[in-house]
Amino acid sequence: SNSVIIAVIGRIPDLESVADWRNLPSTKRMGTVGTTPPMWLPRAAFKVNMRKAPFKGWPVDQNGVPIGGEDFKREQEKRISQKGYMISDAALDAVWDTWSGGSGISTPDKVAGALRSYRKSSTEFDVNSFAVSVVLGKSVVVLAAITFIFIQVIALGTLFIAPTLRIFFDIDIGFGDVGTCDPETCVRLFN
Repeated sequence: SNSVIIAVIGRIPDLESVADWRNLPSTKRMGTVGTTPPMWLPRAAFKVNMRKAPFKGWPVDQNGVPIGGEDFKREQEKRISQKGYMISDAALDAVWDTWSGGSGISTPDKVAGALRSYRKSSTEFDVNSFAVSVVLGKSVVVLAAITFIFIQVIALGTLFIAPTLRIFFDIDIGFGDVGTCDPETCVRLFN
């Protein structure tokens, strides 16, 4: 629901409200060199941070109108701004995916870039830019899943399905070289 997204965005006026970047576990790893240790924020830590974070204020559009309108704000603000308000995983994942591109960790530069695109100031929120960022973030996840399935189909076809069809049914679907057909009765589908 829109109010749950606002519950998250209302807790993120800037980069520093997302995490204590200098005190993440990754900054304390042995062997970190230099003055800028790796600052990796895991998705689970982000969720914990956001559920503990205080509500900083209702986001507004470029005209200063509360997102969703005055009536929506009046109906929802008391509820979503309460300490301990349970923000859903779906809402947190939607915000997370705007900067992580499906990754399980994020870095300050990625978060800052995403926030710049839809958080124009500590109070202003561009809903359309946020929606585009969510779609792009989720698209990466979907594309990765489709690619994974495609690779699995090719591998299974090459290693198991094609040889089985060649050996037992005299059908060659063109994947791989394992197994042989009877040259006189073999049906070649993609050659």
